[in-house]
Amino acid sequence: MPKLRLSWRFIVSLILGGMIYGTLALGEAKLPYGSILHDLAEMGMLPGLVIAAIFYPEGGHTGGGVPYFVYVLIGSGIVFYSVVWFVILSWINRRGHSSGA
Repeated sequence: MPKLRLSWRFIVSLILGGMIYGTLALGEAKLPYGSILHDLAEMGMLPGLVIAAIFYPEGGHTGGGVPYFVYVLIGSGIVFYSVVWFVILSWINRRGHSSGA
C-alpha cells in the first residue's frame, strides 16, 4: 500500500467523519424512539455534544445562541470523528510503511 500523503489522509478523514456523523444524525431522526439503535445513535452523538458544551454550557438555552449551537454541535461531531479517522488512517499508513521492505 503506498504511503498516503498528509493532505489525502486529512481529506479522507473529513469525508469519513462527515459520513459517520450524518449516519448518526439520520439514525437519531428516523429510528423509533426507545429502540436500542436509537440509543446507540444518541451515544454516538455524545462526543460532539460534550465539545459543544464547552462553547454553550447551557445548551440551546444559552442567551440568543440557539441557532449557532446546532452549527457548533454538528461541526464538533464531524471534527471529533474526523480526528478518530485521521488517527486510524495514520496508524494504518505507518504500519504499512514500516512493514514494507
